[in-house]
Amino acid sequence: MFGQSLKRRWHVLMLSLLTLAMVLPGLASLPVIDRDEARYAQASVQMAESGDLLNIRFQDEARNKKPAGVYWLQTAMIKTFAQDGERKIWAQRLPSVFGALMTILFLYWGGLKMVGRDAAFIGSALLAVSLVFVFEGHIAKTDALLCASTTAVFAALGRLRNGVGKLEPWVFWIGLGLSIIIKGPIGLVLVVLSLTSLLIWERSLSWAKPLLNIGAIVVFVLLWLPWAVAIFIATDGAFFVESLGNDLGGKVVSAQENHGAPPGTHLAVIALTLWPASLFLLPGLVYAVKAVRSGGGGTVPRAMRYCLAWAVPFWVLIEIMPTKLPHYALPVFPALCLMMGAAILAMHHLGDFAKSRIINGCLFILASAGVVAGLLFVQVQYGEYYRETLTFAICLMGGLIAIVGAFAVLLGKIRTGFFSVLLSALILSGGAYGYILPKLDNFRTSEFLANEIKTLAPNISSKDIHSPHYSEPSLVYHVGSEIDVTARQTDLSRDRLVVLDVNRNDFEIRQADVFSQGTKKICVTEFIPPVTGFNYSKGDEVTLVILRAAPCGD
Repeated sequence: MFGQSLKRRWHVLMLSLLTLAMVLPGLASLPVIDRDEARYAQASVQMAESGDLLNIRFQDEARNKKPAGVYWLQTAMIKTFAQDGERKIWAQRLPSVFGALMTILFLYWGGLKMVGRDAAFIGSALLAVSLVFVFEGHIAKTDALLCASTTAVFAALGRLRNGVGKLEPWVFWIGLGLSIIIKGPIGLVLVVLSLTSLLIWERSLSWAKPLLNIGAIVVFVLLWLPWAVAIFIATDGAFFVESLGNDLGGKVVSAQENHGAPPGTHLAVIALTLWPASLFLLPGLVYAVKAVRSGGGGTVPRAMRYCLAWAVPFWVLIEIMPTKLPHYALPVFPALCLMMGAAILAMHHLGDFAKSRIINGCLFILASAGVVAGLLFVQVQYGEYYRETLTFAICLMGGLIAIVGAFAVLLGKIRTGFFSVLLSALILSGGAYGYILPKLDNFRTSEFLANEIKTLAPNISSKDIHSPHYSEPSLVYHVGSEIDVTARQTDLSRDRLVVLDVNRNDFEIRQADVFSQGTKKICVTEFIPPVTGFNYSKGDEVTLVILRAAPCGD
């Protein structure tokens, strides 16, 4: 399909360039995203400012949810690229860029011995352009790094199943240790589920004996145990009660933060979350099942059993969990992409899977329409009208190429379909992150409000600012950790700024109002014009006025 003269180093180079082309556009211009990214970013800023690398805090509150790994990496980027007090979100996003790149390279490395060079390249390329993977590669949180660490683990296991080398046990244990320090037990749960499934299925794990490498196991323990002991002592065990009991345990038994959804939700939206790779999802699954049913101990059946054991048990788990977010399935997307890579080669050479291609092609066209419609909607609804022409051009070109890819696959032109979806993703993703989303001024409320405050009161401390109505974490990130975003009654006894949403009626403070604070009279001055925007975390339009409270006569 690609020519035997294409060397592995060129595959690595092309995959690296493709991944960077997907995750770098918009890295600096995309606004800080509420609420998770803003919380991670602000907690890392406070860690850098305080020098406390053990305790994780968001303002005055202990953030006992995830281990410290990602905060350490973001703190290192802050120290490297930002001066005192600077907020450079692109620097804090670099660990996720690195995680995305390493995910693709580890998948290719493991796929070489599982499904062959060309299928590994195709599968890795499909993952590199998939929607949720690209999104997580753009934002400063844990999931891209978790995906990199778990992909390293499963790439090493996949190579071990083919009897490869002495490096694999070290990659396995180091990857597993890093997954723990990044996001706790998620990686370990994924490994246990997959190996247990393989043991039941194949009745043997003899190929995994090289994992009993004492040196690698010691390194695995040292990657997370010292921090775990230190944080246990520092918080008297509260970190693990909150992280494992309330955060992780709460998500398993009940819907958290209004993110509940019924079983089957991840499957229902996979055409979008895995888009545009999802064009080949159903043929990939059919190919894997057929290969397993064919029996025998050949390379292909073994690889497909392994990929199914990697993906299916964890998928069942996240479908059962009441709390659901699109990125929960990301750690098993690499397995699905390897199945698709193998299926694409089979379809290219044999022209099989007609029914699955038709069904999948129709679903893909609907999903592509949804992606294009979503971009057009946010541009029309929240963007500036004079930017709509270029947005429409981007969406039209990317959408048409996606449809061409779908029809090419329906007609058996697999190579054309593959390259079409890659090109469509490059156009739509590059256009979305590099142009459309950063230009949506209504989504930059926190940034604009912070800039307005700095203009009106350049020397004011964040502790003298109170924003009871608009309290998004991104505002804390832009203004400073001491800003008061609680809903309590404003203390007007000293000079400070108050930010209120005029669409709300629970605070009656307006220009020329006079308040009595004991023996003092406090006058409130309203700065105009207000800052308008859209609070997408709550789905509310906001009109924020900045008020200055001071003794009358000042």
